[in-house]
Amino acid sequence: MQDVTWPTTRFTRWRLRSTLCATADVMAALAGAGLFVLAAVDSVASWPSDRVLLTDPELARVAGIVLLPGWPWMMASFLMVFGVPRRRPRTRRRNSPWRRLPLPGRIAIWAVAAACAAVVAGSYAVGAAKGSARVLPGPRYEVSVIYLNNLQWTQVTHAQYQMWQAQFVREDSFFTTFGLFLAAASIGFLRLRRRGADQSAQGLPPLPELRAGG
Repeated sequence: MQDVTWPTTRFTRWRLRSTLCATADVMAALAGAGLFVLAAVDSVASWPSDRVLLTDPELARVAGIVLLPGWPWMMASFLMVFGVPRRRPRTRRRNSPWRRLPLPGRIAIWAVAAACAAVVAGSYAVGAAKGSARVLPGPRYEVSVIYLNNLQWTQVTHAQYQMWQAQFVREDSFFTTFGLFLAAASIGFLRLRRRGADQSAQGLPPLPELRAGG
């Protein structure tokens, strides 16, 4: 196993050794993977028949629950572990998180990224649109899409309602991208934590000590 050149930011030791942070990383990884799978399956399921598992508002609600806490946590974690990038391109490339991953890990990420790209590209190829839909008493089905009466609510048939709802879900297919990034980053932080523990067990140099005040 190659030695890890640990970053020397203020919060590195705490971030990579905190049990609370590791628990948050596990939760973020599971949430990101769940969002990836849910958005992908919901979109692909609509390709042959315009039927969706979750409607556009339901999928957007799930994405909000996952990304509103998960995305800021991921960005803050990058700053705590790697700090603000400096003008040292060679060092930055050598110490980048991507280079610390073993080859199987890189291949897995590329494979999942390719699947994500295929879902997004396929969804837009089948037909995607941005808009809203609602069901009124009766029932009456209405959609608000820029292609119909310039975003004015327009009454449609049930079949047309399903068609537009499917297109709205396909437009949200790139929630898979956000889920992928969240899951991959969280797994990466967990791996750094484990490798730091392995180094300590092997008697390798520990993580840098923290100093108060910067």
